[in-house]
Amino acid sequence: MNNTYKYQLDKSSKKFPCPQCKKRTMVRYVETETKTYLEHHMGRCDRESKCAYHFTPKGNEPISVLPEYYKSEIPTYHSDETIGRFGNNHKANNFITYLLQFFTPRDVTDVIHKFFIGTSNHWNGATVFLQVDECIKVHAGKVMLYDKQTGKRVKKPFNCITWLHRVLRLNDFVLQQCLFGLHNLNDCNIKDIGIVESEKTAIIMSIIRPDIIWMATGSKSNFKSKLLKPLKGRKIIAFPDKTEFEIWNKTAEQLRKEGFNISCSKLLEEKGLEDGDDLVDFIMNQKKALAA
Repeated sequence: MNNTYKYQLDKSSKKFPCPQCKKRTMVRYVETETKTYLEHHMGRCDRESKCAYHFTPKGNEPISVLPEYYKSEIPTYHSDETIGRFGNNHKANNFITYLLQFFTPRDVTDVIHKFFIGTSNHWNGATVFLQVDECIKVHAGKVMLYDKQTGKRVKKPFNCITWLHRVLRLNDFVLQQCLFGLHNLNDCNIKDIGIVESEKTAIIMSIIRPDIIWMATGSKSNFKSKLLKPLKGRKIIAFPDKTEFEIWNKTAEQLRKEGFNISCSKLLEEKGLEDGDDLVDFIMNQKKALAA
């Protein structure tokens, strides 16, 4: 017997204009049995902090038994060659160029290998962040473009972020994410696990604090039991971005009830940071203050 709901958020990579912020960042609801979209305003905006639009359909009740013609979606994985295919041409990678401003070539080379950082020509200088699990299965690849000087994401004239399976035109790809950096769980069974939102932050923190295994959720909403399940039994410390503590802390409370050894740091809420700043912003601000 399969338990699911009458309506669910579309699992494909399609995005639609959000009725509230007008950005093309909304995931629409579909009818589970037919995969048809509901009304255009029914969905959730991915801009969780800046917009937070979420209109849920009424009558979304569990379906106990699905019809015979219903076929559950089996997750797709990228081929084993993916890591090698994109793991080169780092001199043309804007994000790597940015890292070399602050860290030694040896440290940067180490994190390139540690996190399987890739390069894509989808946009000139784009970075590929591969989501690889503890069994070295490649769940997904996030392609993003950074400014090589500031290390900030390029969002104009449009937000330069997409999925690798879209770049490769794998139309039937069924995305099932895992934590970025999850494969490093196998490196040491005694180190604590640090969870942040941004892949960039996980990479930089692994240079600054190598005594911790750093992983990233990739989005605020990915801080949840399903993705953290492989970490059960390990000591976990979550570092939410500024203004996100309350949401992540509630999730951490629920995870503790499920048997996780997890705490949620309030460090960034107590510092003079801008909304949305993360652990790296905090550290960089400290360094600038000391240099002043």
